[in-house]
Amino acid sequence: MLYTLLSDEYDNAPNSCRIALRHCDKLVSPGDRVEFSQGGIEIGQHSWIDFSGCQIWQQPELYLTDANRADIAWHQWGACLNQHAASGNSLFNYRGDNIFHREMARLLQLHRDALFMAIRRNEDPGDAIQSLIGLGIGLTPSGDDYLVGLCSILLLPGHPAKKYRELFLAELEKAQQKTTLLSAITLEAAINQRYRQVIGQLLEKLVHDDRHLIIATINKIKQIGSSSGCDMLHGMADACLLTSYFGEKYAHQDHCKKQHLV
Repeated sequence: MLYTLLSDEYDNAPNSCRIALRHCDKLVSPGDRVEFSQGGIEIGQHSWIDFSGCQIWQQPELYLTDANRADIAWHQWGACLNQHAASGNSLFNYRGDNIFHREMARLLQLHRDALFMAIRRNEDPGDAIQSLIGLGIGLTPSGDDYLVGLCSILLLPGHPAKKYRELFLAELEKAQQKTTLLSAITLEAAINQRYRQVIGQLLEKLVHDDRHLIIATINKIKQIGSSSGCDMLHGMADACLLTSYFGEKYAHQDHCKKQHLV
């Protein structure tokens, strides 16, 4: 398990402690001994983080019912999130000349579509999940970030797709050696409905069909990492469109078609 120290410019997150500093890079040195206690964290011989003045951050508890799920404009939310994700930096959208990145983008879209259609058709999505885990570059590969966004919505309490939770966990356990430790922990947390505060803020707006300040919240997510935020938004967009299929008699088949939120 990893424990993260965050400066005050970042939002809250699981397994993390936000401290009243703008920069944390000089607080810890490689090889420092770290000891946790109820009162705080002792780092090396020189630093002590005191928990006595800290507040515990709790994620909002969100639950979908059949009634509110039917009332939410899932298609419009999905189109909106896809539109904003496509305008940012993501391997899913890569159009450059780097052959390696172009092939990575092709595979990401290929396995994204396979996962989408497997869930859409109520088929086993295990192979597609396996193919996405670890696919990409960086500390948290794009395939993992996409799955984080997808799971944050599909596995909400009360969601009919929550039946896939154990499958996602099983596939992650089998494939976790394909990705980084940080990415595997982040994905496992998302499967268990634990994610960054800004993700929770967007989910609250989706569950309550609240358009107030939605663009500002989306833009904060887009700022996560070099491309992680946009990759997550792609996953959340697909999850919104899939959610509509669980409650609507007729649904649009093209999950990549661009629409506009009004």
